Amino acid sequence: MLRAGPAVGRGAPAAVPEPPAVPAIAALPHPRELGAGSSFAESALWYACGVPATGIRQGWKLYVPMTLLNAPEMLHQVAPLLLGAGLHFKYVKDLATLQHLNAGVHGYSQIGKCLVVYLPQPQASFLETLKEALGPYRDQCPAVPCARPFGGRLPLFYRFGAYVGGTLVLDGREVADDRSSLAHAVPEGVSDALAGFTDPEAEDPDVRRFLRRYPAFRALAQQGKSGVFHAMDTTAPTLRQVVLKTGYHRGQMQPDGTDGCDLLRREIACYRLLAERRLDRMAPALLDTLDVPRKVALVLEYVDGPNFLQHKLNGRLRPQHLDQAWLLLERFHAAGVYLGDAKLANFLVGPIADSDSDTDEGVRVVDLEAAGMIGDHAPPIRTFFITPEPEDPRRSDFAHFLVSVLYPYDQAGKSWANRRVDVRSCLEREPADEAEAWALERLRVLLDEAPLPL
Repeated sequence: MLRAGPAVGRGAPAAVPEPPAVPAIAALPHPRELGAGSSFAESALWYACGVPATGIRQGWKLYVPMTLLNAPEMLHQVAPLLLGAGLHFKYVKDLATLQHLNAGVHGYSQIGKCLVVYLPQPQASFLETLKEALGPYRDQCPAVPCARPFGGRLPLFYRFGAYVGGTLVLDGREVADDRSSLAHAVPEGVSDALAGFTDPEAEDPDVRRFLRRYPAFRALAQQGKSGVFHAMDTTAPTLRQVVLKTGYHRGQMQPDGTDGCDLLRREIACYRLLAERRLDRMAPALLDTLDVPRKVALVLEYVDGPNFLQHKLNGRLRPQHLDQAWLLLERFHAAGVYLGDAKLANFLVGPIADSDSDTDEGVRVVDLEAAGMIGDHAPPIRTFFITPEPEDPRRSDFAHFLVSVLYPYDQAGKSWANRRVDVRSCLEREPADEAEAWALERLRVLLDEAPLPL
């Protein structure tokens, strides 16, 4: 027998934190506002300022991560220093691009690369001035995953890379510029000219002990707000597989100031809420948690089964699968709980924990960052942004689930960054299979129904 994880959901009711009011956010400044004059260029996503160094194809790159809340101020603070030093740099043109970058929409390795500085020759005076200018923003910005930190919790990272193209010339050989690995931030054969300007940071012993108990061996998903990993539970009498989820400090910050750690705290509270409402068998078991400054993590039972999105993409999604998910949502709502981000990928098929039979399978729900009690404030976490968006969280759950069935995942231009759907336009399409026919019938009924009472 495997040892059960620590008891959860007992005692006082678990409150889901309510985010603060959303502040007004300034737009990003134009290069002329920063003093660039006419020495700038622009693309769809970037402004490039200063004159690129001629004849230099590779060198050091500095990255200054920013958030929705501090980007305008940081650019006004840092850009004049870069222009005064005669450096070439680029920064994101707008807040939407910054938000997508920090969310991981453009790739996990691109998180935090909001301002990129090309530094062919490191100069001590410039680097010390830059670090001083970034001092007020310590601990306020996300980490850049595949670059080395300057330390001191400064929003400043670096790597050695190509200025043009995707290859480096090292020891007379042309090699690929690997931008997706921290191990290659300073490639073999390159002397780290910036190491002397860094300050090492001590690792939290509580975090180290926790991660040693649950060593991860495979990344299942990496985003700006969190990472999900396949891990092993070394605390059990018999080694078992688990899922480890970690929230990232200042990762994918929302306009209300919440970050990946806040969202994971909310998710932990929601798992405990399910236990209190006797819904915990409808989700993987919560086995362990960690909540310390700058790091939040949870450990879940590993469910060895596909999710409904995999079924859809493989042509195996059937109405009976959708019936099971629909009934699960109804049970949640009857217990006063909404899911918030009800989509195919959040419904898993697998054996039920503590079942009398090893073959007893059912549908379980995962990813509860957006879940909560009906009547509470819901966070702005969605996979789809639908019009019209139902005000009632129960109708919203149903609408989002149906849209996730009908969404054309294989259509050109339909990316994670472009998931805005007018539900009325869905009714004009012909169903591609019996699952879509099921969803269209339910969507017509849902749009015709009167609002549900809260």
